Amino acid sequence: MNRLILILQCVLLSASCAAEAPMEDLSFPVEEVMEESFSRFYIPVEYSSNPGMEELSLPVVTDDVINLLPVLFLAGQFDPPEQIAENGFVVLPMQRPTDNPVRAFERLEDRDQPVFVSSGIPLHMLHIFFDQILQQVETDDLSPDLLLICRELYHSNLRRNNELNAAFFAVPLMFLDEEFSPHSSIAEQVNREIELMKAHGGFDHSPVFGYKEDYSQYVPRGHYTASSELENYFMAMMYMGRITFLLTGGDPYGPDEQFLVSEETAEEMTQAALLIVSDLNTIESDGAPLKYKWQRIYEITAFFAGFADDLSASQYQTAAESVSGESFNSELLYQQDFYQDFKLFVADNFAGPAIYSGTGASVVMPDASGEFDPAALQTLLSKTTGFRFFGQRYTPDSEMLGKFVFPNITANPQGQQRFMPSGLDVAASFRCEAALLIIEEDGTTSFGRYEDTLENMQEMVDDYSEEDWHATLYMCWLHSLRLLSASRGEGYPSFMQTDAWDRCTLSTFLASWAMLRHDTILYAKQSYTAMAGCCPNMDEPVPSAGFVEPVPEVYAELRATLQMARTALEYYDISDDNLSNRFNNAESLLETLQSIAERELAGEMLTVRDSDFLKGFAGYLDDTIAWGATTTEGLETTLIADVHTDQNSSSVLEVASGNLDNCVVIYRRADGVVEAAIGPVLSYYQFNQPMNDRLTDEAWREILSTEPPARPDWTSNYIFK
Repeated sequence: MNRLILILQCVLLSASCAAEAPMEDLSFPVEEVMEESFSRFYIPVEYSSNPGMEELSLPVVTDDVINLLPVLFLAGQFDPPEQIAENGFVVLPMQRPTDNPVRAFERLEDRDQPVFVSSGIPLHMLHIFFDQILQQVETDDLSPDLLLICRELYHSNLRRNNELNAAFFAVPLMFLDEEFSPHSSIAEQVNREIELMKAHGGFDHSPVFGYKEDYSQYVPRGHYTASSELENYFMAMMYMGRITFLLTGGDPYGPDEQFLVSEETAEEMTQAALLIVSDLNTIESDGAPLKYKWQRIYEITAFFAGFADDLSASQYQTAAESVSGESFNSELLYQQDFYQDFKLFVADNFAGPAIYSGTGASVVMPDASGEFDPAALQTLLSKTTGFRFFGQRYTPDSEMLGKFVFPNITANPQGQQRFMPSGLDVAASFRCEAALLIIEEDGTTSFGRYEDTLENMQEMVDDYSEEDWHATLYMCWLHSLRLLSASRGEGYPSFMQTDAWDRCTLSTFLASWAMLRHDTILYAKQSYTAMAGCCPNMDEPVPSAGFVEPVPEVYAELRATLQMARTALEYYDISDDNLSNRFNNAESLLETLQSIAERELAGEMLTVRDSDFLKGFAGYLDDTIAWGATTTEGLETTLIADVHTDQNSSSVLEVASGNLDNCVVIYRRADGVVEAAIGPVLSYYQFNQPMNDRLTDEAWREILSTEPPARPDWTSNYIFK
């Protein structure tokens, strides 16, 4: 069945529903449905940072290091690699690969050598907390309420003969309720939609909505492969997060035209969306309007992942009441004047989406001279504006990825277009010096408008207030990475002042960012590229217990983030004794890391308590991230997420954290002794993958165990292979 027939069916279906449906009173009471920011839960943790460590001249005289050979022996090396003398540190892939940080530290215990605790380890701990708590909330709290909401709205729209809305809610019910079967009037459309979602083959016309949808997005991945309940929740929420009730339409329409659907179709979709909003206000559940259950789901998911990038119930509610008054009936809803006034009000008062997410498989056409207009991106965003029931969330990194590709970025001097972004674009937007140097070296900045776009993105990041940085857990995580990426100067260990360490830190930044995208794969709105037309002696100094990467501001921010999460979960009555104990352990571990880092920077020796903590770090870490709990998501660092889709090549950008590496660092202690320490660090990968084969964590781990991809070229100056 071709697209035109499908769209005409949708139009006729909605029109017949309007004709048959009895007149009903609609309700759009204007009120604030949620706070604009969750920063009210955030309280900063104070820290001190007074860099005063005695520096070590580079290159290192390896004979001056009291324990270098024993430490290298733990990493399977018998001779000092060239990088360790030049940079004061080296990263060594483990001979026995592991993605479990507890096991990695256990291998170093009882060896009487200092352990190195990288900032990547507590960042990984944040991922585990974030992911496991989200799983628990989705399974125990959100999924049951989502089922209730969909069931109520399905029956309401079936009673009023609005088959578009009935079909829209029938699709998630097919996953959330194993006993559900759609009404015969919509069964064919719904079953075909389900088939496309399960086949996840890429772009195809939606049997329910008519325009093209990217069905490759419906591959359960991230932690959603952990149980059938989470898989079904993923499918239901992904559909309600991606499908748009388009606001505007016109002629001509199609993927390569100004509009995606006809004006009649857009009007019917807008009417359907407003009926949904009215139902949220008028249907009661547990003695209160259904909107409070919708609001709770939205707020909790927003706390983790951010606010919707598309128009939602609150905006449509405000616009409807403002245009026609608080009380009016469905007869008024179907008048042309109302629709036109409603569109104008929305355009004048609300911003459209900032991220193009593939709606309609839009195509950007060249002008008569064969050139592409960078302004076409805004046109593309405008024609995808509309209502999403649980719209996917705006995140600044998704906006960055979408802005660093065609058509906003124009061709380079060789005439090549940039269709796929890179994680480096995100890091460069955060003013990470290593990323800036790499994109300059590899020619990325030669693409037209790249440098201007980079400057705009950097200014956007610079302009974020403290409230912005702590508006959600997602933003807190990004803020931690921003703090980590700062360059380190005088008073820090010599190895931390090298370009090589900046690149190692960049790898940690991007690996942790990949984990963040992994954990929010369902909610964070993915950007798209539009289709383009066309052993020591006892008399010698004794090695210490270890060394903590001295970035106290990062540990303080992670402490504050966990405290924010604890407060918010208690506010939403999502907490228990087990969770509270895990928070206590995590905050205690971070407090100790912060305390050690502060003393190291100030040039002080470790205390006995510090030494005991580092000697038993594996146990402390284990108690924190796997404290007697049964979890569906393990401790693995091997995690993957697709973060951008290029319609031109039908491929996605995959970013991933791999197995842990060993890192050996050399530093001068407060007593003047030069020693080495060893500990696990995160690894980072990125590569393109066919969009109809988006990778799960399980598939990624299989690839790593058989034919792992190459590391980014820019890691070669600090990784010894």
